[in-house]
Amino acid sequence: MEDHSDREGNRGGSRHGGGDDRSRGDHRRDEGGQRGRGGPDTRFLQLEMSQVLYSEAEAVSRPAFRELLLEAAKDRLRERFGREIAALAQLAVDELMKGVDASFEVEARVQQHNEEQHPHGERLRELFAARRSDRESRPAPTEKPERRRAARARGRR
Repeated sequence: MEDHSDREGNRGGSRHGGGDDRSRGDHRRDEGGQRGRGGPDTRFLQLEMSQVLYSEAEAVSRPAFRELLLEAAKDRLRERFGREIAALAQLAVDELMKGVDASFEVEARVQQHNEEQHPHGERLRELFAARRSDRESRPAPTEKPERRRAARARGRR
């Protein structure tokens, strides 16, 4: 979860800077010679490392505090409602597993049905594969030229 009060506009400076960069002598100028905030973040290259480290600590403090609150809330809920929470979780898991088991049963029935409907599937594939290989291995029958001409003439009519 992100708190919007941590954003740059709400604190008066960059997220990691903790204030206006110009207050530390960071007077960047844009292409027209105007002061601005363009360019890469070079704070780690500056001599004010203590300020950089403080701004990092400041940036992680709120999320860390929220995590601690979350852990404490979980502990308290377990103290007050531990048995009920466990029972709810068991009920939800049992219902989920009933659905999973039903899906497995349906899947097995469909697979069994398909196998019963096509018991000769493999033999049919072998039969037609053998037929194709026979056709490919036999030379094409030669027709007599007279028959070919007669067939062509009939096709033109």
